[in-house]
Amino acid sequence: MSERLVIVSQDADYYLMLAYILKEAGYRPTLVDIPSEAVAIAEEGEAAAIIVDCQPGSQSLADIATGLKERDLASGVTLVALVAEKAAYLDILKANVDESFTRPMPPERLLSYLYGAIGNPGDKATKRFVPMSHEMALDAGARRVLVRGAPVGLSPIEFRLLSALMTDAGRVFSRAELIGIAWPQRAFVEPRTVDVHIGRLRRALKRVLGRDVIRTVPKVGYAIDIL
Repeated sequence: MSERLVIVSQDADYYLMLAYILKEAGYRPTLVDIPSEAVAIAEEGEAAAIIVDCQPGSQSLADIATGLKERDLASGVTLVALVAEKAAYLDILKANVDESFTRPMPPERLLSYLYGAIGNPGDKATKRFVPMSHEMALDAGARRVLVRGAPVGLSPIEFRLLSALMTDAGRVFSRAELIGIAWPQRAFVEPRTVDVHIGRLRRALKRVLGRDVIRTVPKVGYAIDIL
């Protein structure tokens, strides 16, 4: 059975978009618009995670965090905040969430976090391993890349960079896009830092593949070319 995710939002359109992405990943999203309903579902043991759409002025996250704490459920349910522009970030910190993402966000960042926090639905190899070529495969659940069946040693940032490049092979990603995908929210990262990590990733892949598969587009960014 897939993992149930409770999404707390007043925005039906945003929920439908997010629900589609989560269903494709194997999760079971459920929409609620009242914080007490989310806590009740968690109390019944049917919520692997609660994802809160945090809008400016909303008390939903605070109410849910308080409800989980009062019922001694905070340690058993993953609480995720999707923070809209101009939302009070201090309130997010006070809620002691497990993870927060500033909107807009690349969907793969949320999925990557959920895989690590609550597991890949069904824990089936067919869902965990995403083949990218006859030589390379992405293991999202274990956060690793396999080349000809053997794991490649990559840092977490290098893994996230490669994951982004591989999931849309051939497309050129700007440095700003890669910073938004691979580094923590609100972290200050210089474009040169991206170049350094891409250089390390390029050398790691070249050692196992015997060729350079990362393409540099001057003044634009990077792409990966997998045959």
